[in-house]
Amino acid sequence: MKNQLKQLLTKKILIIDGAMGTAIQDYNLSEEDFGGEAYDGCNEYLVLTKPDIIQAIHESYLEAGADIIETNTFGGTNFVLGEYGLEDKVKKINTKAVELAKAACKKYANDKPRFIAGAMGPTTKALSVTGGISFDDLSFSFYEQAKALIEAGVDYLFLETALDTLNLKAAYIGITKARDELKQDTPLAISGTIETMGTMLAGQSVEAFYTSVEHMNPLYIGLNCATGPEFMRDHIRTLSQISKFPVSVIPNAGIPDDEGNYIETPESLARILESFMDESWINLVGGCCGTRPTHIKELEKRASTKKTRHPATLKSSRISGIETLIMEDGDGPYIVGERTNVIGSRKFKTMIEEEKFEEAAEIARKQVKAGAHIIDICLSNPDRDEKQDMIKFLDNVTKITKAPIMIDSQVPEVVEEAFKRTQGKCILNSVNLEEGEKSFQELLPIVKRYGSSIVVGCIEGEMAVSAQEKLNVATNSYDLLTKKYGIAEEDIMFDPLVFPCGTGDENYFGSGKETIEGVRLIKEKYP
Repeated sequence: MKNQLKQLLTKKILIIDGAMGTAIQDYNLSEEDFGGEAYDGCNEYLVLTKPDIIQAIHESYLEAGADIIETNTFGGTNFVLGEYGLEDKVKKINTKAVELAKAACKKYANDKPRFIAGAMGPTTKALSVTGGISFDDLSFSFYEQAKALIEAGVDYLFLETALDTLNLKAAYIGITKARDELKQDTPLAISGTIETMGTMLAGQSVEAFYTSVEHMNPLYIGLNCATGPEFMRDHIRTLSQISKFPVSVIPNAGIPDDEGNYIETPESLARILESFMDESWINLVGGCCGTRPTHIKELEKRASTKKTRHPATLKSSRISGIETLIMEDGDGPYIVGERTNVIGSRKFKTMIEEEKFEEAAEIARKQVKAGAHIIDICLSNPDRDEKQDMIKFLDNVTKITKAPIMIDSQVPEVVEEAFKRTQGKCILNSVNLEEGEKSFQELLPIVKRYGSSIVVGCIEGEMAVSAQEKLNVATNSYDLLTKKYGIAEEDIMFDPLVFPCGTGDENYFGSGKETIEGVRLIKEKYP
């Protein structure tokens, strides 16, 4: 089914269902329908207390022409269900939700294929904004839900209404664990939410959002909720231009009026989204809050005659913090702020030793203000706990700095802890072949899990001095990274390394010239 779904996304614009919550509200359910006062408002619990209603809602969307229906599991994590005292019913609720979706699809499978998306909402916390939960606890929450959904037989998992990319990273780690344990490669789709101010709740632009999750290799990526379709226009256009994956748009039925009524009719919503189809921006379309089967029916009618979007083929080196940095030939040089490095700055080192982390974070902010594109962070001090210093410093610096971050450490647990605190796509500085493939083996699995670019030092046993040696090490590293470790070539940055030129050491006579020539040779071979 997953291969069939992937193929269909390249052949036609697929239709996903509309709002589950809106349909539930239309039933005017009582507290008793939810199972009692304690559970009033827990839509997910209705799969147990009112399964006939949930299945009927699924069937109404299938009748309207939806190719895909979402399970009623938007808040199906232990963390959200725990607000109703239902944290011990994660598996039962998610499993039953899939059973109901399957039963509905079975009735409508004759005329065309129907698919089930395992809905996974953002929870009620945002790691980068509200806190209130640890990265690891949130990751476990998604793991538990994903495992139940996969075991029950969804066609793919759908992380939707993402407000904070750091939540998505936690979810991805949990989902990956579930897939590995079950030996399943269940696809994952991702949809973010751009607020009316033009960014996600945690501050990222749509470009930064895409850059931060590209390594998750989603079935499709898109935007949903928050606003009506017109507010999404520019963001979907941008996403369509950069995404190598299919693109989805699942808007609300406009923005509610003063009385809470959604303003877009089936015709007006479809008319706006039809213009997206005409521009070939999307591969999948549906409805979020305020949409009903009538909206989906109108969308299906218009999409049936439209051509689907083809993926973008642009390849460039991208990193992100709150904002994205696209590194392309002719646009450099890109400046790395090195003053947040305890090895290179005595002032910064002293601040860290005195635990003045908030004051130290100001150094990063001032470097960006002065023109730095990237902030390098090194907290390697043999007299201190590097991991704890990294945690405390990043918790401060990510609040005030929009630039991408370079994590300057070769200690695996430090690197992973840093990635758990940065919603963007970082750079790891660095890996090398000084001890054979040791640093590759220790650090690259972390890089791939969290999504990061890497700096590769031209060291193989010892530091390469001549230009040709530098090129040879770069070549050996590149071949290993791309062929053995699966690192994308656009995520590799070479550091030819510089030697002191004025020490009088005859071993380094001419090393400055060799470094410059080495840069030229490496750039020529790996542009």
